Formats: sequence, structure tokens, C-alpha cells
Amino acid sequence: MSPPPCASRRRKKIWAGTKASARTSSGNGRTTSSVFSTGDAAHPASPCCFGGLAAAAVARMIRPDRAWAAIAPVAHKVGNIEVMIVSDGVLNVPLSFSLPETPLSEAAALFKAHGMPEGGEPVQTNVVLVKTGNDTVLIDVGSGANFQPTAGKLQENLEAAGIAPDTITKVVFTHAHADHLWGVLDDFDDAERFPNASYVISAPEWDFWSNPATVETVPDWLKGMALGTARILKKIEDKVERRKAGDTVAPGLTYAATPGHTPGHMSVMIENGGQRLMIGGDVLANNAISFARPDWRIGSDFDRDRAAATRKSLLDQLAAGKIPLVGFHLAWPGLGMVERAGNAYRLVPL
Repeated sequence: MSPPPCASRRRKKIWAGTKASARTSSGNGRTTSSVFSTGDAAHPASPCCFGGLAAAAVARMIRPDRAWAAIAPVAHKVGNIEVMIVSDGVLNVPLSFSLPETPLSEAAALFKAHGMPEGGEPVQTNVVLVKTGNDTVLIDVGSGANFQPTAGKLQENLEAAGIAPDTITKVVFTHAHADHLWGVLDDFDDAERFPNASYVISAPEWDFWSNPATVETVPDWLKGMALGTARILKKIEDKVERRKAGDTVAPGLTYAATPGHTPGHMSVMIENGGQRLMIGGDVLANNAISFARPDWRIGSDFDRDRAAATRKSLLDQLAAGKIPLVGFHLAWPGLGMVERAGNAYRLVPL
């Protein structure tokens, strides 16, 4: 896919230090490109969003009338490692699906207390790009254009920032839900979107989705996704490394086990120069629920009890260690610090 015509004409790299296309927010080391309009379609400035996604497989609440504009990536540094957060667009999910065991009135009250619409917000998809050593690494690749019309924007946003698909050397997956994996193939010719990349996925995640029996055991809403994911994994199989928790997946990047949302879900810890950043995937997926009510059971979690326990454990780790977080479905750009708030937690955006 090509970026919009305006992006093609004005393509610029925005890695930290490119003064013509970026500005630095005071005090937090983050750089935000100002070359392109943010536009309405990706709601980049939404105060919060509704998350825990693969649920989007059942949702078709799309707003096709909203125009698409390239979303300026956000840059961050972890020691000498350069990090860029790039939007893949938004997904739309029914609240009743995402919170099947919670009275909607309770959810509405929680959202209102956090300054968001009582019905929730469309869900951001925040892909992370990392420049480390000789590698340019994507952590997850979005959904591709055939999942929901408001998503699948990663390649346009990468190219608008001057990053060509053939410069990506590695893709690391947190898990294999459609909104994280399906963008690995081009929508037109079914070829690899990042032809020079190798792939890393956790061994338990690979085993689960590549097992022919999985499609018979997952809930009905997940069966189509299971078939699609198995097909894509088979397509890229020859270039895939299966790794385990604690393994280094790229220089300065380590897999951390965070199961529950899927059987082999992994987060990725980035560490360099005494600084750390946790790429959390879908563990903490909503700015209100994940922090104020991590015990609520989420419809898209494969093992809801285990996912809730993982949320609480990760929240404790991030708060105690003062480790910044990027959440795939948190409000754009998904970057913040976890703090304790009484018996719960809150996310302080960076």
C-alpha cells in the first residue's frame, strides 16, 4: 500500500533529532512529528478508549464517512534505543461483548468517572517500532486492511514517516490475534508485507494457533480468526523463530510471559542504559478498566481468570519498578506510567 498523496509528497523521517519534522515535549524525552494532520479517523487525542481487542472480529460498527489522514508517529528513547509508536488506526467493539459479565451501568459509571463517553471509545491500535543495534524491529503489525475499514493503516503511517517496508528486519509478535498478526501479509497479492524481516512468536502461542484442533475448541466468535491466523502462520512458517519467556528476541528486547488474553501472550521488555519500557500488548488494554478494575472479566480474553491475575501482577511490577508502559489499545499513543491509587491503579500519560 502507498501513503496518501499528500504523504508521498511530504515524506520525512521523524526519528529523534530530525528537527524539520518533529518537536520535543518538555521533560519526557518524547518527540511528536508535526508534518501531518492527525485527522478524526484514528481519534489520536481521545481521553480513553475501549480495549482488550480481538473482540473487533465480531464488530462492524464502522464510520466510513470519516476521512483518513496520516497519523504522526510518536518517538521515545530507552537509553540509546530509539522507539517509535505508529498507529494502525482504530477498531470498534460492542461494549456488551467486551464486558459480558459486567452490568453496562457499572461500566458507564466507570467511564464517566474517567472522563470518557459512557459507551466507551473506539479502540486505538498502537504498533511499536524499535531501532536497536543493526535491527529495525516491529512489535506487532496491525490487522491489515481486510479486518475493519478504520484499521490497517500501519504501512501508510510508516511510509509517511519515511520508513519503507523493506527496511524492517524483524517482527516480534505479542500474540496472534488478527489485529496484531494479519497485517504481516500484503492485502493485494498475499505476499509478505515486510520481505526482509524474520519473525518471532512465543512457542506456546505458535502451538495453540497452528494446532488444527484449535478451531473446534475456541468460542464461535473466534473460529474465523483461528482459521485466518493458522493460514498466515503457515504462510510465514519458514521464517519464524519460536521463543520462550526470558529469551532475548532482539538486542535489548526480552520476552516476558503475560498469558491469559491468549495462551502464549508475551509482553516485551526494552532495556538499555539503565532505562526500561514495557510493551504490554493486550494485557492492559483500557485506560479506565485495566487500571481501576483489573478484576473485571474481559470478553476477548481466552482464559479470563488467568488474564485478570496477569493484569494485577503486571500492574504491581510496573508500579513498583516505575517502568513506563506502551499498551497496544490504550489511548493514543498508549504511553504512560502506572501508579497506585488506593486499592487500584491509574495510568499517567507521558
